[in-house]
Amino acid sequence: MTLQLTLIQLFTICAVLNGFVFSVLILDKKENRFANRFLALTIICMCLTFTPYMLDPQIWHSYRWLAWLPFSLSYWIGPSFYFYTLTLTNSDWRFRKVHLWHFTPIILNYLHSVYHLVFPGNHTPWYWFHFISEIFESVAILSILIYMFYSFRLIRNYQKILLDNVSNTERLQLNWLKQIILVIMTSFVFILIFLAISSGASGMVFFHQWNEYRSVVLLLYALVLYWLSIFGFQQTQTLKLHRDLSTSPTSIDPRSQNVLAKLITAMEEQKLYRNPTLTLSDLSEVVQESNRTISSVINSQTQKNFFHFVNEFRVRDIQEKLDDPRNNNLKIISLAYDSGFNSKATFNRIFKSYTGMTPVAYKGKINPSNQQLRPKNLN
Repeated sequence: MTLQLTLIQLFTICAVLNGFVFSVLILDKKENRFANRFLALTIICMCLTFTPYMLDPQIWHSYRWLAWLPFSLSYWIGPSFYFYTLTLTNSDWRFRKVHLWHFTPIILNYLHSVYHLVFPGNHTPWYWFHFISEIFESVAILSILIYMFYSFRLIRNYQKILLDNVSNTERLQLNWLKQIILVIMTSFVFILIFLAISSGASGMVFFHQWNEYRSVVLLLYALVLYWLSIFGFQQTQTLKLHRDLSTSPTSIDPRSQNVLAKLITAMEEQKLYRNPTLTLSDLSEVVQESNRTISSVINSQTQKNFFHFVNEFRVRDIQEKLDDPRNNNLKIISLAYDSGFNSKATFNRIFKSYTGMTPVAYKGKINPSNQQLRPKNLN
């Protein structure tokens, strides 16, 4: 038998090999060390699970003993990815023995393999058992979809909490992870539709349809594997967030007003906003107030979260610099960095959200009317 590989198969094989290499590199990283164990497990499971689909069907017919090798770990992809997301978004969470039940459905992956181990070759008694065991392997897709859905919810909640804790969300938002989840969920829904359409009323599966779409699925799977491996390796250390920040109802009690005045004074006099990594805990140490108190006061007195509270000072600072003729020869982005922004994209987005125009357009319109474009004074 002559083995022939298409370009897509070769690309997928490289993606699988790349996945194994990155799994080792990810385990060796110091950042997010606990979370990276689950990420490495996810990548390894994806590599092993999809290895059989890279091979031509002729190989499986010629070497039926391959059917019972430990390739299929599809029931582990969902929980390992979910626990990676959970540990990444909540550094206080720890894996317990009670969580092991999430991995027990792996037994369903091997019903089909055990069947072919007991009945090798073309001898296939207990047809319905064989059919049901194949169905159980396909149901793993539903398991993955469910875990992806809950992982998406974790990231969405994490991003909301993040705005109450940090002033710059660059590289901490986990948008790349959210995008991967959406791609995986969409592609797996299409695979489920394909499986449903390619199944006849008698339960027989017509595999010739699979060959028509196998290249597309292989390519998509390889791209997701590259994406997850590379971006997972590049993910910086996530922060320990304060999650018990209660928001008090809007009030004008003297205590809240005094705390707000302390916050504004510290921001304006010490230029704390110019620190691009300023966090709620940093501000708490300066003004000697608890994280909960500061967050509650900012939310109730200004109707903003910590992220918008700090970036409003940065926008006002950069506007003052742009209004100053002495800064005409300086690049806008250098002024932005000096005001506490840490990326051009973030600066442009936040500046426009406050002023209604881009920094370049604002600089080209230097006149007294610019004062109307500034965020309202917090006092």
